[in-house]
Amino acid sequence: MSFRTQRMKVLRAGISIGSEEITAGTLTGRFIDLTDNTVVMVSNRHVFEGTEGKTKVVQPGVYDGGAVPGDVVGTVKRLAEWGRREELPFWKRVICFLFGWVLEEWCHRKTMPENLDAGVATWDPIDLNRQLGSGVYMDDQSVMLISKTHPGDSIVGKKVWKAGRTTGVNDGEVVDDKATVRVWYGDRWRTFTDVVVVRGIARGGDSGSPVFLMEGDTPSENDSICGILFAGSSEYWIFCKYKYLESELKVRWLA
Repeated sequence: MSFRTQRMKVLRAGISIGSEEITAGTLTGRFIDLTDNTVVMVSNRHVFEGTEGKTKVVQPGVYDGGAVPGDVVGTVKRLAEWGRREELPFWKRVICFLFGWVLEEWCHRKTMPENLDAGVATWDPIDLNRQLGSGVYMDDQSVMLISKTHPGDSIVGKKVWKAGRTTGVNDGEVVDDKATVRVWYGDRWRTFTDVVVVRGIARGGDSGSPVFLMEGDTPSENDSICGILFAGSSEYWIFCKYKYLESELKVRWLA
């Protein structure tokens, strides 16, 4: 069994985590919540699935033996908004207000594609001896501290690496940094735009893996976090750009 699926005294990026309602995903890492300046945990929305302010988060994830209450490390705090609808310009809102009954289809507000699959959880462990640490766990259980961030734009042809619960640390090449993809979420398809496609390997449980832009040929502390993995296969994986973690989720990577 990999250490990544075990109960960790010090939680860092790259280990098993999840809400009490799912199997297991990957902890993206420690962040600052820009709405209240508290230290929080981040992973995918579908890894922190549940009710904001109520659903508990456990480490390791339920599939790896985590359970309520002994392994609780926090509570789901905020989830990226899905199902947003387009904003109509003022002139169109006026016309639709007056004549919407005959222009129903024209006035319909289309659902906007998503940019981000991510969520925030509080850090509030039942076991007060547990800590939320900086950095990312490498495969030998050493810790790499990375302070720089990158928005995730203009990186086609660049190498990136990720640290995931299931496949650990591995790298890949960016083949598209402005992709539109459809992802199946068990009950419906969701369309994501402006996401990044990487030629590489990811497996179930890697969801939430932090993704880093490489400065050299191997992972180093000169690299920059550039996104969060949310889908993958044996040939490609896909991540949301870091810039949306700041602009939409309102969190910032905490080195």
